[in-house]
Amino acid sequence: MGNIVSKWTSVGIATSLHFLVDGLCVCCLYLMVHQGTMSELAGLFLTYNLLAFTTQTLTGWWTDRLRKLHWALLLSIGLLTTAVMLLIVSGQWLSTLCFWLVTILLGLGNSFFHVWGGKMTVLVAGNDMRALGIFVSTGAVGLVVGVIYAEWWLAAGMLLLITLIGAFAIRIPVTNTKRAHEKVFRLNTNRLQLPRTGEIWLIPILLFVLIRSFLGESIPSNIEKDSTMLLLLAATAMVGKAGGGWVARRWGVGTSIVACVGVAVACMLWAINGTNRLLPVFIGVLTINFTMPMTLYLANRVLPGREGQAFGLLAMVLVPGYMLAHNGSLPFQVYFMLAALLLTISVELGMLRLMGEKRRKVFVGSVVINILTNIPLNLVLFAVGSTIGSLLTGELLVLVLEAIGYYILIHDWKRAFIYSLLCNVTSFLVGVLIQFMI
Repeated sequence: MGNIVSKWTSVGIATSLHFLVDGLCVCCLYLMVHQGTMSELAGLFLTYNLLAFTTQTLTGWWTDRLRKLHWALLLSIGLLTTAVMLLIVSGQWLSTLCFWLVTILLGLGNSFFHVWGGKMTVLVAGNDMRALGIFVSTGAVGLVVGVIYAEWWLAAGMLLLITLIGAFAIRIPVTNTKRAHEKVFRLNTNRLQLPRTGEIWLIPILLFVLIRSFLGESIPSNIEKDSTMLLLLAATAMVGKAGGGWVARRWGVGTSIVACVGVAVACMLWAINGTNRLLPVFIGVLTINFTMPMTLYLANRVLPGREGQAFGLLAMVLVPGYMLAHNGSLPFQVYFMLAALLLTISVELGMLRLMGEKRRKVFVGSVVINILTNIPLNLVLFAVGSTIGSLLTGELLVLVLEAIGYYILIHDWKRAFIYSLLCNVTSFLVGVLIQFMI
């Protein structure tokens, strides 16, 4: 019982610090913006985000080599404290150089904190997805609080709490050794054990995280966001991240990811085209955030002993996904084709699971087959028009091509045809149902 209390107390400390660190950083940025000009706004925020996210791969690599993880936390607190002290000076001098130095210190301090928290959570909780989800959940709320209530008293209070809670955090008994990492993976339940399949599997994980970042930003993009709406969206994302670990433990990692992506994509289409946009937005934000602790878990399985670097790599690919989602020049067809592809993949993977298929090569092959058929089909339909004749012709051609693809995978014509027929009919009907709903 004592170990359980210690484990969740440690996770709670890291989670509280996550809220405070993210809130402090964005609060300081907005305090600088109030004193600067709009031309400085974009540069400061871009520099901060690039440092906070893209450097986590390097800070994670360094943290993985520390025997005592608390040095990463102490460095983070030191950088953040220096940034706040310098901000006080810059507020008096109105020095642009000080503003940029503060931004750099905040970005680096944020980077060191996140890889410390991610790795510490893995070591004390045994790569438990529930703990990972709880740790990452509070960051979004912290950001919104820092934006809405950006005042000097908030920055001072958050820094004081970070210092006080940090004094307890450095006493968490965690040692970064080979023996500790072996214990981590023995603590995983048998149901969630995955074979160590090599670093090549990190590529699809990173690609998925990039797409998830794009979806997470695109789903609520068409609604007006006042302070109340920002808080509600952040709270929804927090609940999703915190609950994702429990969802995966109940339904399994693979099934949960497929289901969550399918629901999120359907909500994205509904939010873009429908009249009642708030309901699909909140459902979509909730379900897409369910997958965050799942991808962290998988990345840690692929890079055992390098959890800091795994956390950093996943953070790094959030940036291009965010930038794509906020690229105003992207046409509607891009959003539609990505949504159609992800929805088709989710539905067909779900159908394969329902038909009793368990082979990994078939699941991976199904994803590849859908990419090779769904994208060209939609490109042709956009070019010639979505008439009944062109749609049926395209679907029949895809049916044949996917049957051939499944035959290459399983060497059984009858089963390959059944897979292709049922998967395509189901995905087509789901698409039609969504169109009727919106």
